[in-house]
Amino acid sequence: MPGFVEQDPQRMPLTRLVGLAGRRLAHHWERAVSQSTDLSKTALMALTTIDEQDEPTHREVAQRCWVRPATLTPVIDALESDGLLTRQRDTADRRVVRLCITPAGRAALDAAWRGVSAEFRRIEPRTDPAEAAVVRKYLLAILGELSEEEGGCDHSG
Repeated sequence: MPGFVEQDPQRMPLTRLVGLAGRRLAHHWERAVSQSTDLSKTALMALTTIDEQDEPTHREVAQRCWVRPATLTPVIDALESDGLLTRQRDTADRRVVRLCITPAGRAALDAAWRGVSAEFRRIEPRTDPAEAAVVRKYLLAILGELSEEEGGCDHSG
């Protein structure tokens, strides 16, 4: 594609600029998480999902974290070992295991997000809500196309 290798961000195709911004933002995210908490980025997202959902299953957490269930298993094991979550059998179907955040997990989660949020408030430009809606629509369209291309895969891991 002509111009796709353009080095000047002002002239890059929009998809390349989004990719560049995404990579830079991912590095910033990893740095902010590592400076704000002892939790890994996957552990932070898993605890957040467990806190936001009503006793999700392992598979549900993996989908929301955009990782494969096997990738999440050692993370969940470590969080349980550290007393930040528990596994509980579903009362209606004993084959189903539900994940529940503990008070210690909620405290660790709150402390981590305070630090990460402060770092992102520092770099996030002020954006008009109408502009944000356009950017969000564009990014969701890209994610939708990529998911369709990947066979409806709901995770990137």
